[in-house]
Amino acid sequence: MSISPTTRRIILLITRIILGLVFLLSGIGKLMDSGYVNYDLVRLLSTEYYWIIEYAAAIIISISIIELLLALFLLWGKYLKTVFGISLIMLLGFTSVLGYFYLDGMNVASCGCFGALGIGGGIEFTLIRNFILIALIVVAYWVMSSKRDE
Repeated sequence: MSISPTTRRIILLITRIILGLVFLLSGIGKLMDSGYVNYDLVRLLSTEYYWIIEYAAAIIISISIIELLLALFLLWGKYLKTVFGISLIMLLGFTSVLGYFYLDGMNVASCGCFGALGIGGGIEFTLIRNFILIALIVVAYWVMSSKRDE
């Protein structure tokens, strides 16, 4: 199946903007929130790996900086294959951790993914959101790799 160049540009633009804004809001929100223990993903991980709580601030700041860099490159439209790849790895990692705790029966009001800008929604909402973002990345890869039949 061939995709016209215009359709390809529109799909990539929409994907870049959605992912870029999600990472931008997530990175800024976590940096605005001084209560690093409120990042429920780190708190959940610390129930299995107690030593993580000692490094919570460094972990959250590092994740926030990576998210802001991803947002910058996505919104700028540069290095898309690399940025989509890193985004996919991050989302798969977060989703697998949340999925593990969901299947383990844990329930939290919010993952804390957006820090001070968080809207809540629980693990189920976050998993659904992550699956949608993963699907967007997969579609973007497919669009970038598809060649128009001449």
